[in-house]
Amino acid sequence: MKTTLLSAAVALTLAIGADFAQAENAAFTDHVVNSTSRGVAIDGFDPVAYFTQGAPAKGDRTIRHEYKDRVWLFSSAENRDLFAANPDKYAPQNNGWCSWAVAHEYAAEADFVNGWFIVDDKLYVTWSADVKERFLKDQDNLISQSHANWSTVHAGLQDGSLDKFGFHSSRPALGISHPQQLPETDS
Repeated sequence: MKTTLLSAAVALTLAIGADFAQAENAAFTDHVVNSTSRGVAIDGFDPVAYFTQGAPAKGDRTIRHEYKDRVWLFSSAENRDLFAANPDKYAPQNNGWCSWAVAHEYAAEADFVNGWFIVDDKLYVTWSADVKERFLKDQDNLISQSHANWSTVHAGLQDGSLDKFGFHSSRPALGISHPQQLPETDS
């Protein structure tokens, strides 16, 4: 009898855990925001700081806001409140994925320190400073392409069908390292 009850309790726990994991996975695929493995959007950088300070700023773990099923960190409560009032104004285009990659119909990580720029009051991020410079040389065309391709790239990220994806860590031959210290490794 004890074995049967224990087995039933374990089965119930596993079922609930599986449902929770599935729900968590579903939330991830709803928006597919570029985030750390712990769900911190845009590597913990404050999206408002790009506009108000003209530079990247690390967010504070205690100053946060949830948007698109991710935690967004801010360097000040004022920036958090600006974002909360109008997240679409401050969140990077393409959910924080490299705009160059999206313009070319794939997804890639972004360099939130050196690969960002603002055009027409919209924040864009790219793979690196070099890719940013290449993007800006043909920005009107590439912005248009990234907007046109986003729904297809986003759908591929959601369902896992996107067959081309660039990770900084998987491209060491390019000499690119992830310049920002990720929140989960902060001390």
